[in-house]
Amino acid sequence: MDRRLQISALLLISGLLVEGLCLLWARPIAFVVLVGLGGCLIAAGVFFFLYSLLFAAHSGKDEKPDGPPGG
Repeated sequence: MDRRLQISALLLISGLLVEGLCLLWARPIAFVVLVGLGGCLIAAGVFFFLYSLLFAAHSGKDEKPDGPPGG
């Protein structure tokens, strides 16, 4: 789970860096890069984070059996 969170954080941070650099770049293509590359990186980070949260419960190794306690 920690590795998945690191990957999603890396995607989000790189998307924010791209958008921050586009704010300094005063060209018309900067908007296309901001929306295209920065938006895709941020969306990928958010979706990968939600995906990892959704499937972390199913792939956990700490799950307990559902049967009655033996003894």
